[in-house]
Formats: sequence, C-alpha cells, structure tokens
Amino acid sequence: MTITVLAALAGAGFGASVLYAQHVAGQVGRDDMLGQASALPQITKGSEYVVVTGPSTVASAPAVIGGGENFLVLGVDTRAGWTQGQSRSDTIMLVHVAANRRHASIVSFPRDSYVYIPPVAGRWAGGKTKINAAYAWGGAPLVVQVVSHLAGVNIDHVVRVDFTAVRKITDIVGGVDVTVRKTVRDGRTGHTFKAGVNHLDGKKAEIYVRQRYGLADGDFDRVRRQQQYLHALTGKVLSMGVLTNPMRLNELLSEAAKSLVVDQGLDLGRTVRELSGLRQDDLGFTTIPSTGFVHTTAGTANRLDTPGCRALFLALRTDTMPDYFRTHRGYRAVTGA
Repeated sequence: MTITVLAALAGAGFGASVLYAQHVAGQVGRDDMLGQASALPQITKGSEYVVVTGPSTVASAPAVIGGGENFLVLGVDTRAGWTQGQSRSDTIMLVHVAANRRHASIVSFPRDSYVYIPPVAGRWAGGKTKINAAYAWGGAPLVVQVVSHLAGVNIDHVVRVDFTAVRKITDIVGGVDVTVRKTVRDGRTGHTFKAGVNHLDGKKAEIYVRQRYGLADGDFDRVRRQQQYLHALTGKVLSMGVLTNPMRLNELLSEAAKSLVVDQGLDLGRTVRELSGLRQDDLGFTTIPSTGFVHTTAGTANRLDTPGCRALFLALRTDTMPDYFRTHRGYRAVTGA
C-alpha cells in the first residue's frame, strides 16, 4: 500500500509531487515509538542472522553495505474494542528502495514464518515461534527488531497500514483487475473468485487479499494475492486519469493518509522527490524462501530455507536486488491463487 501511494505521488510530476506530499504529510499519523526497537531488550542469546553462518551475539543489525533504504510495512487488522495485544499484523513486507532510486523490491514475510523472538516480560520467555506473534507482544518496535536481526539489515522507516484502506482506495481508482488460476470460494464471506480475470471493487479486493483458508498454499497464496493486488493497483494508479485529475488524486492520497501511521523520522516530501522516476516495471516482488513445515506449540509454522534466505538477505544488504532477480525467480504478480 505504501509503495502504491509513493508511486502515485512520484508519477504526478516533481512540482505536483511536492505539493501533494506536503498536503498528505499533514494528514498521515505519526508515532515517535513506531520504529524504536531500542525501547525493547536487544536480541542476543539464541538468535542468529540468516545472512551469516552460525549464531551471533551482535545486538544490532549491520549497516547496509551498498546503500539503499528499507521501509518495514505492517498491514494491521484492527477491530473495534481490540487492544494492541489482540491486533494482528498478518502482512509484513520489507520494501527496499535501491540507492539509485531506480528499483524497489517488496519482500514478504509470511505470518507463520518460524523465527527467533526475544523475551517479552510476562508474555514470552524467548525462542522460536511464528513471526506474527511479534506485533501482538511488542508492537511495531518488536517486529522491527526481529526482521532487522533476521535479515541483517537496518530498518530506516516503519509504516503501519490498516486493512480497511484496501476497500476505500480500490473504489477510488474504479477497481482493479486480477487473474485467478482456478475457481475458489472464500468460506468466511461466501464469495467465489472464478478462474480467469476478476474485477475487484473495494469490498471484493479486501476479501481477496485477506483470504487464507481454502487456498491450496494457505498463507503463501495470500501473500501472492497481496503482491498481485499491489502490482495491479500501482499499475491502475499510474495508467489511468488519477494522476492527471487533481480532485481524484487528492481523494486517493487523503484516504490513504487516514490509514497510515509512520515513524516521526519519515520525510514524505524527500521520499517522493527521490522516487519521482519509479514505475510499475521497476518493482520486484518476492517472498522469503521456506522449505517445508515445522510443528510447534503455536501450530504448524514455515521452516525457513536458510541458504535461500541468506542469498536474498545478502542482496538486500549489498543493494543488488536487480541482480538477485536475474538469478532467482521473483514473483511477477501476474496470476493469483
């Protein structure tokens, strides 16, 4: 979602981008603790970087060697009456923007990925469990800590997005088209997505990106759907009249702003200016590699493919993601489950 908003701003042209960025920045929620991993105990004992060999007792992630900037995007399911401990972050994406600002890589971390989470007083003794628990136990700062340590990269900025934004933003752009491999029914809502091209309005889009059960590969298919939706939405925003229609663009960005909370250090105007040349074809999508499953006290989790993750995270650290995509099959977000 965040990359779509930035792409929309970038495509509006330099002058308009700055004006809209200033306008939207005034509406985006800001939280000075959102990315403050230092507020929590540092990860040390029992943890390891996938990017290096063996255990590590380094308390903080190493700097990115090749430059670039990393945004941690959290898609949060918040409901009336829920506390932070009840809210879920079922979407975790690391958006790496290349140092030359010509490419952006969106890396998804499935909710059931089996990772190390440090002790959380009164809630967790420390150890490996599903990454989805991190937000419930420690909010965005704990997710920052876990992802940063796992991937061996610094997290520069954090963006939290409420899932309700999907419905509103999709309707503003007139819906998006997605291609589905085979007919599948969502048991929660009863809606059926038919094989072939499906036009999604806001309500259907929200169902599409949230469905998990009934899909052959469960959360992996949901991740593919979310990436496919972002790819389609970005293309729609950049190709239709949204960018040349000030009223519609203002509506899109203002609505998106209502659903975003970012860290205090994120300079939206600067970010927009730096991404002014980014287009749909400049986005690469992938998911952290997994190999099989592991049975845990929290249920079945995804066992990470250590060599595969090491290659991916090394490319992030060295700002060589385009090279990574040339040698590793990325998800081009063409067909969803």
